[in-house]
Amino acid sequence: MLSIPIILVVDDEPRNIQVVSNVLKESVECRILYAMNGEQAIERVQKNAIDLILLDMMMPIMDGLETCKRLQSDPHYADIPIIFLTAKNDEESLVAAFEAGAVDYISKPFLRRELLARVATQLKLRTAQRNLAEELSENKELLKQYRDIVDINSFVTKTDLLGRITYANDKFCEISGYTREELMGKGHKIVRHEDVQASLYEEMWNTIQSKKIWNGILKNRKKDGSSYYVDTIVSPILDSKGEIIEYISLRNNITEIVELKNEIVADQKELLMMLGYVGESRSKETAYHVRRVAEYAKILGKEYGLSDKEVELLWAVAPMHDIGKIGIPDAILNKPAKLEMDEYEVMKGHAHIGWSFFKNSPRPLLQSAAIVAYEHHERWDGMGYPKGLRGEEIHIFGRITAIADVFDALRTKRVYKSAWTLEEVLKYLKEQRGKQFDPHLVDLVFENIDQFNAIHEQFMDRV
Repeated sequence: MLSIPIILVVDDEPRNIQVVSNVLKESVECRILYAMNGEQAIERVQKNAIDLILLDMMMPIMDGLETCKRLQSDPHYADIPIIFLTAKNDEESLVAAFEAGAVDYISKPFLRRELLARVATQLKLRTAQRNLAEELSENKELLKQYRDIVDINSFVTKTDLLGRITYANDKFCEISGYTREELMGKGHKIVRHEDVQASLYEEMWNTIQSKKIWNGILKNRKKDGSSYYVDTIVSPILDSKGEIIEYISLRNNITEIVELKNEIVADQKELLMMLGYVGESRSKETAYHVRRVAEYAKILGKEYGLSDKEVELLWAVAPMHDIGKIGIPDAILNKPAKLEMDEYEVMKGHAHIGWSFFKNSPRPLLQSAAIVAYEHHERWDGMGYPKGLRGEEIHIFGRITAIADVFDALRTKRVYKSAWTLEEVLKYLKEQRGKQFDPHLVDLVFENIDQFNAIHEQFMDRV
């Protein structure tokens, strides 16, 4: 419910106060107070929530101009509108009234309609001003509560247009290990972890400079060298003209979640490697074969230009290339001689069997294992199996695992053959360049043959 406005009429003539009061009461719903000099007027203002002052200019003790100046100089009362209501209507008095801080000026004798119109205008402005002030006050309080909630639950920093830290809350100081003084004026490089690629920060900077919000997971480094993970939002703050004035970053600590996820992934990778060992032991081949294939694949993936994440994924799933052999009969799997045509067709089924183990999993790791199991016998020239894929139709994981598998199989003894020399293996790869194998991958083997030999020696089978 809106309160009734209070109007203070100040005049040293009681008759003038009565006339003004009578006019106002006819048309304006208000409460009227009066004073007969400036000192009384200030007392009334100090004790009441005045909305408008009608002030005479010529009064004893303290005149209207001095009264107006004193009220305007006090921040508690400076927003109260003052209308001079006086017989002095010369230009000098008019200028003096406005210089003192008045919002309007009415000459005596006044017109009734003029007084009511000007009073109504000022009361409307006063109401709007109060409503706006209340709304701003409420918004400030809400923003304070929002800020307090964010400060309690997030790591907060602000930076200037050059990326220098201008604010850091207590939680950010606590997790980073730096004091606020150590952070001020520094860039976020102070907490940047070397594991995070520079391209990610370039992407972030380009995003926020285009006035968009960037969101992602970052690995940061504490002052003591240890690391932590944060889910990060970086947002540009714009002024009324839409120009960036600063950046604000909100971070939530997800270290436990990331470490748990990493542990689960590590367990999955270890399980796949162990499954690979199981598969090889059943076929009476060396357990180290799957480890060497994984290491060869890792070299080729990195040299081919795969991302670090893709290389690690390939390393984890390469041991699954022959897991489908679990479903092949022993008589065929371990036959110490060349397979007959029908036996070979059964053996070829291991690619489909291995794929079927993983095909229905939504996990990227197991989906990649399905690809490797299914495509590692496809050929660059389209003469492979099970689908006869050609060239880059074959997934890069399949192409890399194919050459890694053959390289190691030829160099090691199997139940049906002796181990080849390195020269014989390289000659074969050269002959099959662009036929069985991706020609670029063959070139990478030759370029990195020293690393391949080092892996062969490191994980050599010990009988």
